[in-house]
Amino acid sequence: MTTQPDRIPLDDLTSDALDALYDRLDRVRNAWQESRARWWKANARIDELDARVRELEAENARYEEVVVGDLNEANIGLQRQATRAEATVTRVRQAVDAGPVGSCCAHLIRAALNPPAT
Repeated sequence: MTTQPDRIPLDDLTSDALDALYDRLDRVRNAWQESRARWWKANARIDELDARVRELEAENARYEEVVVGDLNEANIGLQRQATRAEATVTRVRQAVDAGPVGSCCAHLIRAALNPPAT
């Protein structure tokens, strides 16, 4: 709690004291107006920053959508490559298991590595 300054009785108020009170009132009023202006300016800046945050969040969501789509496409491509590789390994195993052992089985392995045309 702030303490009140000593009050001057109205009858004893001199012109100099009255001028001092008016000067003090002006200083308080000016300080209040400056504070209010800073407050409004700060609020305006906060609004600008909030708008920028919303823009960046929307931009981030768009990028995430694009990246996720690209990753899904890449994943599908990799899954297809893995499926082809697994089929090739299966054909090679079948050729080795079924074929003769030695140098004559090389043509069987080469054939297994090259999938049949579909």
